[in-house]
Order: sequence, then C-alpha cells, then structure tokens
Amino acid sequence: MSPLGFLLALSILAIGTARAAELAPPRLRVVVETDAGGDPDDEQSLVRFLLYSNEWDVEAIIANRSKARDRENLNPARTGLGIVHRLVDAYGACHANLARHEARYPSADSLRKLCVAGYDDTDAAVERLIAIVDRPDPRSVWYSDWGTDHGAARNNLQRALDRVLRDRGPAGYAKFKDKLRLVSAEKFGDHTTKHEPPFRLLVEASRPELEGKRWYHRFSPLTAKAGGFDLTRDVRTNHGTLGALYPTNTSLPQKEGDSLYFLYLVPNGLSDPDEPTWGCWGGRHGRNENHKDKPYYWANQKDTVRGVTSRDLTLARWAVDLQNDFRARLDWCVKPREKANHAPIAIVNDSLDRSILRRSAKPGDRIELDASRSTDPDGDKLAFEWFVYPEAGSYRGSVEPTGAGTAKAALAIPSDAVGSTIHLVLAVRDSGSPALAAYRRIVVTVER
Repeated sequence: MSPLGFLLALSILAIGTARAAELAPPRLRVVVETDAGGDPDDEQSLVRFLLYSNEWDVEAIIANRSKARDRENLNPARTGLGIVHRLVDAYGACHANLARHEARYPSADSLRKLCVAGYDDTDAAVERLIAIVDRPDPRSVWYSDWGTDHGAARNNLQRALDRVLRDRGPAGYAKFKDKLRLVSAEKFGDHTTKHEPPFRLLVEASRPELEGKRWYHRFSPLTAKAGGFDLTRDVRTNHGTLGALYPTNTSLPQKEGDSLYFLYLVPNGLSDPDEPTWGCWGGRHGRNENHKDKPYYWANQKDTVRGVTSRDLTLARWAVDLQNDFRARLDWCVKPREKANHAPIAIVNDSLDRSILRRSAKPGDRIELDASRSTDPDGDKLAFEWFVYPEAGSYRGSVEPTGAGTAKAALAIPSDAVGSTIHLVLAVRDSGSPALAAYRRIVVTVER
C-alpha cells in the first residue's frame, strides 16, 4: 500500500468507526441454554461462542444439566453450571489479549454474572428469562436451546412461558411471546403448536434429518478441514486456556452440534436474522412443512454451486471463511495485534456499516456498485468477489454482475425481473494469514 493509500485507510477507519456505530443495526440480545455436561460438543460450541461474544449483547447463559454424564463427559467440573464457569474463566484468562484486538469483548466477570443454573429444582433461570424479556428494551430477545436429552432439566423457556400464561393470561402471554425470536432446538411443547399466537420466528437449524441423522451431523464433515483447518494446531495447542479446553471425545471431530444456532446470528454483513431464507454462516432455511401456517423454518434447502446442487452447499459455500475467522479469533487469544489478522472493512458506495443494502430498480436499469474504498486494518491487499445468490432471491432467470472480480461491479436488471428480488453479495478477502472475509449483501427489488 502506498503512503497516500495508507493515510486514506487510516482516515476511513477513523471516520468510519464512528459512522458505523451510528448506522449499524442494533446489537442482538442473545440468550443460550446448554446441557453442558452431556455430549461434550456443547463445550466445543461454547469455546466458539465465547470468541464471538463481542458481537452481541449476551444476556444469559443457562446451564440445565445438574449432573455431568459419567463416562461420556470427562470434564473435571461435574455440573453444567460448573462446566460453563470453567470455560468462562478460561476465556477470562484470554480476555486482556482479546480486548487488544476488539474492545467490545465483555469481561469474564460480567459474563460469569450472566451464567445461571436452569435445573429442575430451581426457578433461577425461569425468573432470569422473564426479567430479560420484560426489560423495557425495544429489541427482540434471540433465544437458543442447544438441545437437551436425558439427564437435563425441562427447557427453561417452556417453563417461563407456562408461568407467564398462567399469571398474565392470553393477552399478557401474547405480549411476552412477541418479544422472542428463536434459533433453537424445538423444546417448547404446546407453546410451539397450540398456544396462540405462534412464535414470531422459529428457526430449527439442526433439522430435518438427512440420511437418518440430524442436520448438525454435517457441520463437522463440511468444516473440520475447510481451508486447511487443523483442530490440534489451530485450537488445542498454543492458543491459550480457552482453546486448550476444547474437548475431542466426541463422535465426530470438531462436532460442534450447536454452533449453527449462533453462527446464524453473526453480524458479518451477509445476513439478516429475520430472513432465514437468505442464507448465512448458519446455512439457509425454508419453511418447516410440519407447521405450514406458522413462521417456522428449518434447514431443508439446497444451493447450487458450479453446477452441483446439494443441501450441504448451503453451509459448505461459507466453510473456509467461517473456519478462518475462528482461527483468527483463537490467534487473538495469544498474539499481539500486529502479529494477527483482522477482517477487512467492506465499503460499498460509501456505506460503512455491516447492514444489508436495499435498492429499488426497474427492468433495464444498470446498478453501479463501488467497493474501492474498502480497507483492511492490517494494510493487507484485498481481493473482491461479487456474485448473485439466486436461491436467496425470487428471480429465477440468468443474471450475473460485470466486474465480478474487481472493486467495481455493475448489475443489469433483466427485462423479465419485474416484481422479483435479486440478491447480490460482495465478499472482500484479505491476503493475511488466515485470509479473512467481510461481506455486503445488496437486495434489489425490481419494480414496474
């Protein structure tokens, strides 16, 4: 980068950080419920989750297993809450270094205060959930149950909804339920199917089954080696106390059966969590055929990439980027800022934040898009990729951008696209190690 270019990058970063904070969508309020102490894959997912805790307002981590499962779970802590605390403490040992890379990482003390037991013999998690939803905050509460099985408590959101329906009646129940958005295993009984209104949004990221196994079993085969990822080298060794706690005694290497739930919520410029059909690091979702009259979705879609159509591709197309991002965050646990990589900033037509860009157009219009002001905090060289994501939009004809491999692209709107949407995605990747990506999605609505 030339001296002039470097000064320009610094200027953009200085101005852009403030503007991005003003323009970016509100941070999501996130609650997770885990049966840590059962299958160790919850602990694997917790390692990754904590490394993304800077991206959201985490409001609670509920541990619902009062006793760890003997033989299957080898954690020296023998309660769910004890296991969660152990991971948060390991995160705390890395926090000072993480904060040198990203100032919004919450302290371990603040995270520890958010951890709560959700066992059957206590109402602590139920009361915490009700207080979170009742808080006078206009933002929705995104809740995830990471899956519970034998030995875990009954789902705490189900218990909270039972109490609210009993104590507040149908109107109060409806008001409470309307604040919730769920990207979660379905553990809510009659609240899912019978009690009106339905949840405003329920995304079941681990189903339906594929070849007799839940969809989350595809996460490891599709990501464990993506981009040369190596679990021992990139996580377990020389990456601080948190990476060292990543267990390996699972049925699949890097199983992480619960990571799809929160990868769906990562605000990387690619997705809008209220739009499950658009596709993101958590995959792409369609209507759940078992609940045709409700806004419920699951991972039943297929993408086509280079002439191959597969359900796997809804996740595999992002696997290298999401694993490289994980690798970089693990580096942040131990490396000084100047020795680690950081994602570029994708700037399209002077828009600096990570929100979705929405444009209106008419048939025959030509939309000009300029990402040449995109920059990299480490001064790395940038590569640009523009592509239409046909499955995310409603236009089914052929349309491709010009300048697809350059900083400046254009999209000519087809004459037969009236009334449809076209999704154009920009991926900006740096030349660092590991190479990191930033995205911007442009949703074009074609009017008459």
